[in-house]
Amino acid sequence: MSGTSNKKRTKKLAEKDTSLWGFLFSKEAEGEDITKRAFFANPSGEEEEEEEQEAPSIFREIWRRFNLWGALAIIIFLVFTIVLTRTIHSMWTPQDMKDIAGYADNGSARDLTALLRNANGQEISFTEAEINRFLRETCRMRQTGVFSIITHGNGLAVRIHDGYAELIIDRLIGSNIHQTTAVHLSFRQIVENGVPSLKVDFHGGEPLPGNLPRGGSIGLVGIPERHISVLTPALGTLLNCYPEINAIIEEHGYCPHFTQGKNGQDSRVSLVPYRPS
Repeated sequence: MSGTSNKKRTKKLAEKDTSLWGFLFSKEAEGEDITKRAFFANPSGEEEEEEEQEAPSIFREIWRRFNLWGALAIIIFLVFTIVLTRTIHSMWTPQDMKDIAGYADNGSARDLTALLRNANGQEISFTEAEINRFLRETCRMRQTGVFSIITHGNGLAVRIHDGYAELIIDRLIGSNIHQTTAVHLSFRQIVENGVPSLKVDFHGGEPLPGNLPRGGSIGLVGIPERHISVLTPALGTLLNCYPEINAIIEEHGYCPHFTQGKNGQDSRVSLVPYRPS
């Protein structure tokens, strides 16, 4: 009887000890040497291999840490940076002006002022080449303001399209950097109390995205009409260089009509006088 009670007491003490040593020992069937299992179990390392297999892969870890809004913000920033870089590069890429008739050739200029004077109010037209040669011989560009230190006027040209003309100013920054600014000009005649007058609009060509009227361009980038209108003072200075031409146009109510040349024909502007109906 005493032996049986001693065994029961030993068993209860062992169960109490598992609360302290339970992280080393586990309850197993009777007769198993648990001390041997604790220190010499799994000599081949099979359990470690199973734990390594159950460890999350790098892709799962990336997916767990993935933040949708953070990734979206990075994508938007990259797209904005690329668009801004391309826009700045295009603004500083000058137009190719080699296709403008009369701008860089060796042809002689006609006196357009005398031709207009001798027309006596009749319709008259000039080709694109005649206009550009006349501007080359009579217009002297001069940059003013702060940028006059490094910027110089290099040339002025007119490219004629159907319904409007493109006035292009070529500036030279430093010694060899060209920068072009173009203004699209279209004209319409307004008659008030029998007196005609010209209305100048700064738009022409295909509209910009969003159906915005195209007013011109800086380099190769299209500029809306409302933004290109800041060049109005510069255009007024250009008109003041030809006071006699302005006076004849106002006297006879001339309205310019632009026609782009096709099939080998020259692009030209026709000055149509006002005729009361």
